[in-house]
Amino acid sequence: MGMLLRALALLGLTFAAPLAAEDVAVAHSPWLALRFQQGGADAPLVNTDLLRTEVALKRAPFTIVLPRRGADDAYQIAAWRDASIFVAADVDARRGPKPLAELPPYFRPGTGYADTAAGSGVLKLGEDAHNHLTGLRLGPDPDRHAVFYSAIGADDAQGEWRETPIASSKRPLYLVAWFDADGDGIMRYGEFEFFVLNFR
Repeated sequence: MGMLLRALALLGLTFAAPLAAEDVAVAHSPWLALRFQQGGADAPLVNTDLLRTEVALKRAPFTIVLPRRGADDAYQIAAWRDASIFVAADVDARRGPKPLAELPPYFRPGTGYADTAAGSGVLKLGEDAHNHLTGLRLGPDPDRHAVFYSAIGADDAQGEWRETPIASSKRPLYLVAWFDADGDGIMRYGEFEFFVLNFR
């Protein structure tokens, strides 16, 4: 049954249905092959369906390890406080030969957060913006992409920007990661994934 669901997913014919009666532990995410590390060790990952990976993290800085695909790699990661960013991705409309061309609000052109040239270590949260990772923001190592985060940045209840250490995180964070593999500006099924970062 699991093989059938995976084959259907590759054809873009299934919704993010459960893989099995139980969640599946994995070494990396199923579509983009992302990994998470803390203290030099891989963090436990569990696929809860074909698009969603749960990540168990300590309340401490962490690194996202992204595959190196070419010289001009660009990953986009939207982060938020709840799963509403998953709904905004409109998964069903991104399947098939003519997927939805309109991007979710957080991945539209001009919505990348400003950051330093080599990255500030702050994972920025927003419903209508994303962390645009390219060049040195993917890390200084020429052999692999590794992005380090030690703080979370977001507007507070008064609309003021605040940056807090990850050690203060008490609630999960929800991420949508996208790599535009064919460079056409269309977020297609198989080019994006959902992550839930659970801090313990």
